[in-house]
Amino acid sequence: MRNRLDEKRKEIDAIDARLAGLLAERLSVAASLGGLKKKIRDTAREAAVLKHAAGLVMDRRLRPAVKAVYRELIKQGRRLQRASAVKNK
Repeated sequence: MRNRLDEKRKEIDAIDARLAGLLAERLSVAASLGGLKKKIRDTAREAAVLKHAAGLVMDRRLRPAVKAVYRELIKQGRRLQRASAVKNK
């Protein structure tokens, strides 16, 4: 039982290693939008991103969790955009 737990934790660690890089890349691109937008918040775009992300998940049970993660990503992206827009003024 312990070996299986350790195996699954190693699997999660490997996924996290890839995911952290992708998240950093996404947030970096999102931050760069700050100087390009008139308004930081675009609720229509945010809704479209959430819908698209949830649609990419085949297991319907996981969709609410994926949407919650993307809501936080969007929130952090806006925070970075605000900082970028202020810095570029």
